[in-house]
Amino acid sequence: MMYLTAIFLPVFKQLSLFYIVIFLITSCHEGSKKNNSDTNSKSKLQKEFSVASPAIDEVFSVSDTVTFSLNSQSEIVPDSVKIYLEGNIVHTEKISSNKFAVTQVFLKVGRQNFRIIVFHHDSLSQTLTIRVTVLSDVEPTSLTYRLIRKVPHGSDDFTQGLVYHDKWLYQGTGRRGFSSLKKINPENGATELERKMEKTFFGEGITIVNHKIYQLTYRQKVGFVYDVGTFELIREFDLQTMEGWGLTTDGKNLIVSDGSSILYFYNPDYFNQVGQLDVCHNRGLMINLNELEYVDGAIWANVYGESYIVKIDAETGGVLARLELESLFPAGLPRDYDHVLNGIAYNSGSHTFYITGKLWPLMYEIEIQETQ
Repeated sequence: MMYLTAIFLPVFKQLSLFYIVIFLITSCHEGSKKNNSDTNSKSKLQKEFSVASPAIDEVFSVSDTVTFSLNSQSEIVPDSVKIYLEGNIVHTEKISSNKFAVTQVFLKVGRQNFRIIVFHHDSLSQTLTIRVTVLSDVEPTSLTYRLIRKVPHGSDDFTQGLVYHDKWLYQGTGRRGFSSLKKINPENGATELERKMEKTFFGEGITIVNHKIYQLTYRQKVGFVYDVGTFELIREFDLQTMEGWGLTTDGKNLIVSDGSSILYFYNPDYFNQVGQLDVCHNRGLMINLNELEYVDGAIWANVYGESYIVKIDAETGGVLARLELESLFPAGLPRDYDHVLNGIAYNSGSHTFYITGKLWPLMYEIEIQETQ
């Protein structure tokens, strides 16, 4: 008996191993069929719904109600939705049809993206996206000003940025071979300190944060940080927009324009983007935003090629007001893009603004008179 056991035991082991392998292969195959079936079911649902309304880039006012309507490939009706706007959840609702409305959803103006997650009764879901354009519901007011005085300004200064800080004016200028950073006496326009940029750079907007001057370049995709007292170069940083135009600060972030309707917010230490605004008035996008100045929750901006500046709500991006400055244009200057209005600096002590332009021989101190 022991002899027979010795003969057949290895055979039994081999047969057992064979059936185990067959069982595992069959199980995996069946599991694969089941997984493929689940995947196909989910894939089918992923294509079940589409957005019928709103249409892509449909225009709304900031106070409008948005009515969503979904197209369905079959008789499936969703049982709930979650709606995100620019990454923030704004609405959750149990629904019994393919149509639903959302009120008071817009906190900002400009182009914004909805993400709609549609849930089905068997726990499957589908994500849809749609972009809309949101206009301000406020007509910008027309402002006036009082001229306080005129200050001499370098007629060779292609003004790109202007800042008032600690009783001095700081100016960044542009054009290849002529770009510079200047410290200017606001009483007489005299240059107290100057740092010329390398001839390969085209200087752009400037601002001051924590005793450091930040300066952009036009298309070189680089910026510079200087010591405010000595103009010594501290470091460089990568500019993440295609072009650099205007620059200001809310005291915490850098705010950058690039000639579009968008204002970008950056951390001044790491220069990573932390937010953005798409600027609109009540008729459309406000493009060609240029030199910037932040004052008490509002961003003042030159509009490249125009004779006026605008006041923008720094939270919503809505244009609040417009100030026409055509009467400040110096007599005898060519009316071209090399001599446009550009340069806004605010003196918080006197509550006045310094205004100038590219290659202008004068700078003006004005008091902006806002209507109540």
